[in-house]
Amino acid sequence: MEEILQRTKCVVFVTDSVYRTLVDITRVQGSTIISKYEIAVRQNEQFSRPRRRIRTILADSKAVGCNAYVILVANGFLTSEFLQYTEREHLIDTRGLFLLLYDHRLFQPNLRYLWNRIINVVFIRRYNAYTHRSGEKISKERIELDTVYFPAHRKSFTKTKYINTWYRGKLRYNINHFADKTKDIRNKHLRIAVFEHIPAVTEKSRAYYNKRPSNNTDALGIEFELVQTISEAMNFKPKYYMPRNIASEKWGTEDDNQTYTGLISEAMQGKAAFYLGDLHYTLQHLNYFDLTIPYNTECLTFLTPESLTINSWKLLILPFKLYTWIALLLTLILGGIAFYFLSEFYKKHIMHMLTTSMKKEMRGLYLFTGIQNSILCTYSMLFQVSLPSLPNPWAVRVFIGWWWIYSILVAVAYRASMTATLANPVARVTIDALTQLAKSSIDVGGWDKESKHFFLTSSDRTSQEIGNKFQLIVNESEAIEKVANGSFCYYENSYLLRYARVKRQILEKEQREDKTKEDPSMKHNLHIMEECAINMPIALGMEKNSPLKPRVDTLVQRLIEIGLVEKWLSDVMEWSKIMEIRQETGSEKALVNLYKLQGAFIAIIVGYLLALIVLIGEILYWKYIILKNPKFDKYHLDVFYNVSAGRKMQTSNLKL
Repeated sequence: MEEILQRTKCVVFVTDSVYRTLVDITRVQGSTIISKYEIAVRQNEQFSRPRRRIRTILADSKAVGCNAYVILVANGFLTSEFLQYTEREHLIDTRGLFLLLYDHRLFQPNLRYLWNRIINVVFIRRYNAYTHRSGEKISKERIELDTVYFPAHRKSFTKTKYINTWYRGKLRYNINHFADKTKDIRNKHLRIAVFEHIPAVTEKSRAYYNKRPSNNTDALGIEFELVQTISEAMNFKPKYYMPRNIASEKWGTEDDNQTYTGLISEAMQGKAAFYLGDLHYTLQHLNYFDLTIPYNTECLTFLTPESLTINSWKLLILPFKLYTWIALLLTLILGGIAFYFLSEFYKKHIMHMLTTSMKKEMRGLYLFTGIQNSILCTYSMLFQVSLPSLPNPWAVRVFIGWWWIYSILVAVAYRASMTATLANPVARVTIDALTQLAKSSIDVGGWDKESKHFFLTSSDRTSQEIGNKFQLIVNESEAIEKVANGSFCYYENSYLLRYARVKRQILEKEQREDKTKEDPSMKHNLHIMEECAINMPIALGMEKNSPLKPRVDTLVQRLIEIGLVEKWLSDVMEWSKIMEIRQETGSEKALVNLYKLQGAFIAIIVGYLLALIVLIGEILYWKYIILKNPKFDKYHLDVFYNVSAGRKMQTSNLKL
């Protein structure tokens, strides 16, 4: 007790009617300021439905930080029931100091998990030593102190280890009875359950489960490297294994009938000391695991389909915006009208003041005195068709000169803009915000039920809309395939999505280059949404109430501080970064292709179609109008057309 009181100032005593009077803490040296909680256990105590008083005392003691427990109960079965109940309900600090009476019923195989969690324990084992002197039988009491091995791997009864003896009022060895067993695990094996998940554990780690080569250069994953480093610091051998059906069950779930799957099932059965699998630091996972301090924060977002705006068929109108085209068209119309009014003004207000000889010198003005001719001549200058004669009036000449300058500037701007349109990459339609995702008709989903629950219980209306259409999909390859087809958005951490996107691009490229295979089914590029749904802390998973957690937390904190976690993350993502750079470099070689030039082909096709329509119209006009005219004579076509022209002149004169 003196040794316990040197480490704590609060003790919980659990005694029965046999040992209740034995506890007298006031006689212990250094107990003047000790806090003491006492629980009196009845002989028929039922911990399946414990008394409220017991639960209240245990909860209060844990709240104030009591971490020492002296359990003196004669019935070992009752002690085991008490320990199972309090450990299950988290009413005791399993990493505290325990002093118990030795009883073989405490070491049954079904209680082995307790002694992998409660390791700072000393068992009091009483013996009666008999000596015979002169025919007289003398009894002398001897007490041995035992503890448990850590880790306890025996499948039968838990084996105890002798540490000291109390005999004749003193201890045989002056040692620390509550030595820290986690500093040196003495090269024993600890089981590690693995779920391969980027960036925690990669597939390349499988080759290093048993022995790690010294010339290793592969990226094995952050958590795999963490456990490897921790094992060296704590001197244990990690024994990795992949649970059955872990690829489909992943973290696992709890069914209505309290059956578990995946890593959660392994944790509930206490099969491993560590659980690797990119575990989110959430309240749900804390119910099944002990989580270390977070070693990283991941952006949880969506992998979305990316649509290409292939609008090269609009190549002729793409260089200018809508309002620019409206301004140009108005300028063309107003330009022809301006030439007409300028010529008419010159004709009416200036020509009548000139002499006959001067009027003859003012040739070429007739080109713009008719509105139709004015517009045609105005447009002909834009197509580099020279005028029959240049008008002599200087006002018209100056206006023509500036009209040419304006046309040249517009043509240069149009050509430069078209060149830029051809050179620029194709515009991409992407989903980069949760609001856009909620408004889209595309389905969303992931493999974790907790993610769906997160969106549904969010106070944000946008997140709730996403949660309502969130689907559960277990097969990751199937999910990526649906994203590539443009019908799904996949929810995961950004590192895994980046890795999956690069793998999909490489697969598509291989299928495209391999002529023997069918064309790839990827209809959309894959895009990672820029907005994070949440920045989630990530931690190593450990067995519930694991005694290793305090020391593992210290080691993880040191590894974060010296930058090794960041370095391991960079190693995992290096391959995807290199492949992305190669993909971008390859895509920049062909800036102009047939897709971008299809606007030119559409222009010529439209020209062919219009010419064909005009040709068909002329044929129909010739067949049904000209040939059916009674005055038509194919041997005297000149007479027919002269007569028709004369009739038109007469009709116009009558109208005048």
